[in-house]
Amino acid sequence: MRTDTLSYKYHYQAKKVDLFRVLIREQLTYFRRSDPTIKALEPGTKIQTHLQTKLNKLETENTMVVKQIVTDELFQLETTQQGGVIVQTFKFEQDRHGRERLVYSEQNTFDQSRSQMNFMVMGGLYKFFYNRGIKKRMQYLDNLALSA
Repeated sequence: MRTDTLSYKYHYQAKKVDLFRVLIREQLTYFRRSDPTIKALEPGTKIQTHLQTKLNKLETENTMVVKQIVTDELFQLETTQQGGVIVQTFKFEQDRHGRERLVYSEQNTFDQSRSQMNFMVMGGLYKFFYNRGIKKRMQYLDNLALSA
């Protein structure tokens, strides 16, 4: 794994089809909060939103764009903000034992090398909180899919 990428692997209980459907539904709901005219997600779907930066907790204006959707396999977003780009990927795969899992990753690219270095230094500490938050998110999606 690259030093600019954080990832979390989650072995889910729901059917892959149901979990993917829930993931897309939840992402659509999020996009519709910023733009109620959006009816479906497809590559190129875009919103403007405000988010906090990971390290400095500063509120920034962001553009989020759906980059890829491969049904039951992959969902990818790109978030552009002042100072850099974050590519978020949800990828369905099997581990080496053949068990289904969902891998979530965030690849961070910064405009300034100093920011990139700060992220690499702080990444270890941030990873603990990142894992905890992503695990809760994955469990939430899995539970929604199980009750679908």
